[in-house]
Amino acid sequence: MVRILPPLLTALAAGIPAQGSAMPNHGAAPGNAVAQAAQGPVPTAVSAAANPAPFPATPATDTPAEARGRKILSTAFVRVGPDGQITVELQGGRVLVLRNVALRARDYCGQVLGDTPGKRHCGGYADVMAARPGGGEPRSGTMDTAVANPLSPKRGSMPG
Repeated sequence: MVRILPPLLTALAAGIPAQGSAMPNHGAAPGNAVAQAAQGPVPTAVSAAANPAPFPATPATDTPAEARGRKILSTAFVRVGPDGQITVELQGGRVLVLRNVALRARDYCGQVLGDTPGKRHCGGYADVMAARPGGGEPRSGTMDTAVANPLSPKRGSMPG
């Protein structure tokens, strides 16, 4: 093994397979076939200004109203219970109870329950004023003050 090592190293350095080495020589072309195989068509330089990208340079961003509506609806979406319903209040006071809601890039869609069962509603995020998981009336603009401001004992009084 030690005797084969120097000729093998010399052959590897020269780029020629050594006699009796583990590197097979299957159908090697005569001459400088390696250099010819590495050549190929050379692409020409193209200006990026002459060929604009196929996609928009800047992605479409939400307006402040869309961002607010997306946040409201996605918060209700992640809290949906086993009934799978989301109650949505739209601008103008219209209230929808939706099931099987899908949040998409620019809008949302869901199956309407209640007045027109089975009908599909798709709307933009900018129209969403309030949303909550479950069916029923949303509490737009109001807070449950008992939860927001729990009563605390008065100073100086001891709980009995």
